[in-house]
Amino acid sequence: MVLGVGGYLLLSPFFALRGLVDAVERQDVQALEQYVDFPRVREALKVDLQASLMREMQKQKDAFAALGLLLAGGMVNALVDALLTPEGLASLGTGKEPGQAPLEEVRHWKLRFLGLSRAFVYHEADPRSGLVLERQGWRWRVVRFQVPLE
Repeated sequence: MVLGVGGYLLLSPFFALRGLVDAVERQDVQALEQYVDFPRVREALKVDLQASLMREMQKQKDAFAALGLLLAGGMVNALVDALLTPEGLASLGTGKEPGQAPLEEVRHWKLRFLGLSRAFVYHEADPRSGLVLERQGWRWRVVRFQVPLE
């Protein structure tokens, strides 16, 4: 029994990663919803992007540059929507825009444990950008889209 639970804790994030990769490659949004907590990821990403824009605005000495950043803030929703698609997920860690990276890029995703209930999925080319998986009951779901915003 203990061995079975231990095996589950060790292997289940890899099964979730495999399901996530398959859903992205097939562009199956319904299947993707099983692996991604879209409302939670969308909200966290919006907060991160808006906070990054605010930090940049505070650094600006030029009023026109600050105004440009303020206007860019209105585009946060569109950017988040573009990133949270199969094409956007496939571009994660590749340095390419959503839609420019082949869907097969997700085959290069790796998994690193962050504890018993959290794991980090990243593209082998960029270990700083990725998806945070969290155990929710017996399944694992993406709860955060993490990208360096400097």
